[in-house]
Amino acid sequence: MKIKNFQAVYPFEGYVIESVNCQTVGIQINLRWDQRRTLRCPDCGTKMAKNRESQLSAFDLACGSGPVVYICYPSIQGCCSGCGTYKTIRPKEIHPRRKATWRLMRYVSQLARFVPFDAMRALNEVPAATAWRYDKDVLEADLPEPDFDNLEALLIDEKAVRKGHGYVTLVLNARTGELLHLHEGKKKESLEAFFDKLTEEQKASIKAVCIDRNGAFRSVIKQKLPDAEIVFDKFHLLANLNGVIDEIRREEIRKAEGENKNVIKGQRYNLLRHPENLSPSGELALSALLNINENLSVAYVLKDQFRLVWTYQTAGWARRNLKQWIAWAKDSGIGPMVRFARGIQRDIEQIVSWCRFRITNALIEGFNSIISRVILKTRGIRSLDYLFLKLRQESLLQN
Repeated sequence: MKIKNFQAVYPFEGYVIESVNCQTVGIQINLRWDQRRTLRCPDCGTKMAKNRESQLSAFDLACGSGPVVYICYPSIQGCCSGCGTYKTIRPKEIHPRRKATWRLMRYVSQLARFVPFDAMRALNEVPAATAWRYDKDVLEADLPEPDFDNLEALLIDEKAVRKGHGYVTLVLNARTGELLHLHEGKKKESLEAFFDKLTEEQKASIKAVCIDRNGAFRSVIKQKLPDAEIVFDKFHLLANLNGVIDEIRREEIRKAEGENKNVIKGQRYNLLRHPENLSPSGELALSALLNINENLSVAYVLKDQFRLVWTYQTAGWARRNLKQWIAWAKDSGIGPMVRFARGIQRDIEQIVSWCRFRITNALIEGFNSIISRVILKTRGIRSLDYLFLKLRQESLLQN
């Protein structure tokens, strides 16, 4: 193969390929400075006089069946009269701190979305620890900074990322799904760190924030965004109600005797599933249960009615429906359901705000699987900064 063909595949601005050495273990490409070019300061562009030259090397993308491509190049030091300091010139295609080209590092970063780090060596001779550094460097260089301008609505939630309930707080743009913030912990300081990044104009553009019924987050939002509306997340509310249904089921098991106890025991998932998701056998089993237990029958009907709140187009009608539901729940006399209804009564306005903004934390809930996948492929969380970059990459790619 002619050298000019290698020059097309492995271009290095300001350098030319002097020779190529092909062996079974790989390819060595030797570069030299293009004498037709003038040495200029990489910062100010002033012409420089050559001071000294040293030979360095870096890895590049593999070619053919060889496992590696080895780039040998001169690093040239010159004295810049404009800056008054010595400057070093090297190929911009090679990372300034890593012995690798950006081409190789970006290839490894692409693989890192799908391949565990400990499998990298078998694919491209890159050790797991080095692949992690390559991926982090590429993400830091290529990912755009979070866009805090013209934010209309936010999604906020906490996620467990480590054993022992190590939590992080996530903030997403509700309209685009872009991850804007990740901070360790789930207390108010974790959310305050996000608002501290925003200007007053950026805060003023935010009209709504979707959260669960976390008291710490609510107080921070009221303090930092006094004009924004809080929207309680639909899926957290339904999950809370499912917890109430299961509490009632366990209480009914304790009170039941004989065969009735066994019927109630096996019905947890049938009670929690939506009617349209029940199998024919599940429908029959659930019908038998509801016929023998009045409290569970009432709780199941209330659960199904509660979902209707999110079918209304206007907050007024949703509020009327919710007030009627609260009255039914209180009239049921079922302890856990009555306590839940009292909490809903206190939070009516934050629930019906959904009708005005139509936002939920579904996008953040989708991060559960992404977090699990990232942790699996990286074999653990090495740093929260890296986790933020990986999750931000996924949020941008999904748009």
